Amino acid sequence: MKVAWDRNALDAHARAELRGWLLLALGALAMAGALALLLAASRTPGLQDHLPWGSDFFHKGLVTHVVFSFQVWLLAMLGALSVPAAPAGRNLGFASLAVAALGSALLLVPTLAGWGEASLNNYVPVLVHPLYYTGLALIGIGTSLAAARTLVRRAPETAGVQSAAFCLLVALACFGLAALLIPAGTDIDHLNERLFWGGGHVLQFVNTALLLLGWQTLTERAFGQAALPPLLSRACFAGLALAGLAGLTAYRLDVLGLPHAQAFTRLLWLGLPLPPLVMGAGVAWRLVNNPRDWNSPAVLALALSLAVFALGGGAGFALGVADTRTPSHYHAVIGGVNLVLMGLIHVELLPALERGLGGGRGWVRAQFLLYGGGQLLHALGFYLAGLAGVARKTAGAEQGLDSVFKLVSMGVVGAGGAIAVLGGVIFVVQVLGRLLWREKTHG
Repeated sequence: MKVAWDRNALDAHARAELRGWLLLALGALAMAGALALLLAASRTPGLQDHLPWGSDFFHKGLVTHVVFSFQVWLLAMLGALSVPAAPAGRNLGFASLAVAALGSALLLVPTLAGWGEASLNNYVPVLVHPLYYTGLALIGIGTSLAAARTLVRRAPETAGVQSAAFCLLVALACFGLAALLIPAGTDIDHLNERLFWGGGHVLQFVNTALLLLGWQTLTERAFGQAALPPLLSRACFAGLALAGLAGLTAYRLDVLGLPHAQAFTRLLWLGLPLPPLVMGAGVAWRLVNNPRDWNSPAVLALALSLAVFALGGGAGFALGVADTRTPSHYHAVIGGVNLVLMGLIHVELLPALERGLGGGRGWVRAQFLLYGGGQLLHALGFYLAGLAGVARKTAGAEQGLDSVFKLVSMGVVGAGGAIAVLGGVIFVVQVLGRLLWREKTHG
């Protein structure tokens, strides 16, 4: 039984909506890159004093850089993947897209205007300003409306999107419950930490569902057989949805208390590992036991995603208290998700828009190899540095790079990061070019 959707089944209305979601997703990555350049400029002597956003731009820009490169990109991709899984006919898709796009634009207003204070809390950092909270809310509402419309369908190819959609709704419920239960007068940094703590954990189930959806679909495209039989794959997606739902029970506890925070940590430990382990084993089996075309974007995305995610998953079971093994973990697992989404864009979504690879196949291979290889080096360097005791969230002399091992490890971090960024830039430029180019080409 097939689990990949029919790329030729979308009508003109659906293709237009899909293109809109992809433009939002790639636009988010492009904006994150532009903000990264501004962040570098804001710390450059002689230049930082001439920027129009003020001397405190660095932390404000950092918050929005993170939000665009993680939350907006990933949720917009869920919106895009909901299009082929949605019921036929006109629906709320364009309205949902407009709401999410408006929310994304609102994030930039306080960032560039210098309004609000940066709150570098876990999962969803924010600027403490009404427009910023409004923008985040609109992004969540828009993408959840788009994704939720898939819940009315019953088909093998919709299970992954439905699991992600359900977990997103649970995450939004967590945010809402936290907002209702946090006592008035709570310190703003503590408020933001607990406001986004529970829902931020559940968003990791959304990201994992997207990962499994990509693995299952790309394996079928690459080898003619999905990573897992349909019944087992649906069990993996159902397991993620049920584990995410269990997060709501933590709100019976004091939302500001330690037991509430620990409940979500245990939720990730207990609910997240098994589905990707099972699906990953299926992907590895197909890769090992079938002829492999290493020029294929599907094969490259699968192999690199599996390797990067496995590194991050393994690091997650051997974290330190406050060292760089933690960023090693989350950079790698998110890198694994990003690689599989890059594969879905090239193998599934651009062909559905009749905007194939054209003459750019070499560039496609380059972006996967650079981004995937760079992420492996980046995460490995972070992990080795953490073993040596380098603290996370430090820079310059505060890192205490007092040994050759620490210096080499952080050098690997920097080199890997630069290589991954280069691959990401090639990806964004090429895909945006295909989306914006009026002439349709067939890959």
